[in-house]
Order: sequence, then C-alpha cells, then structure tokens
Amino acid sequence: MKFKTKMEGDVAIVHVSGNLMGGGETDNVRDEIKRLLENGSRKFIIDLKGVPWINSTGLGSLMAIYTSIQREEGVLKLAHVSDRIRSLFMITKLLTIFDTYPTEPEALDSF
Repeated sequence: MKFKTKMEGDVAIVHVSGNLMGGGETDNVRDEIKRLLENGSRKFIIDLKGVPWINSTGLGSLMAIYTSIQREEGVLKLAHVSDRIRSLFMITKLLTIFDTYPTEPEALDSF
C-alpha cells in the first residue's frame, strides 16, 4: 500500500493505493494524519480510488484515523469508495459513521 498527501486549500487529501490490510504502511498513513493534525489541519479526505480491498485490520485503522480526527474536532470524508468496500461498510455498519462520496471533487465541495 502507498499513499500521497496533497493540500487543496485547508483540506488535506490523502490518496491511498493498494490493499488496506493494516501493518506498517497503514501505520504510516495514521502517522501522516497525526502530523497534519499537529500542524493544524482539521479537514481530511481519504481517497480510496486505488484501494481494491480492506480487511478487518484495515477497517480498524480507518476507525483509529477517524477517532483521532474527531478527537481534534476535525472532519473526515472518504472518496471513491468502491461498491465492494461500500458493501463491507454496510455489513459492519460503518456506512453510518463514514461520510462517503463517489468522487474527490464531491467530497471537497461538501466542506
């Protein structure tokens, strides 16, 4: 899994690619979010366009990221959630927690 961060105004957009399976790479994404929070960012989009699958550890990592952002009174939105991942969110009831958008521009406009 790889990730790249860009700023669009005051919104941090993290593009993730590869399977989100937990482990060191996912820890790196959490560290990046933590760094951005420490630097004052409060609006985040995680773009999942390049993520074909998320396992339970990856879901836990997304929840940890969500919790860290919420604790700092920030907002997290997810973009490009595939039907396969959306089904996983529905089964786990996480669809009621995560604010999801079909595209990055739509997630950005929602702020």
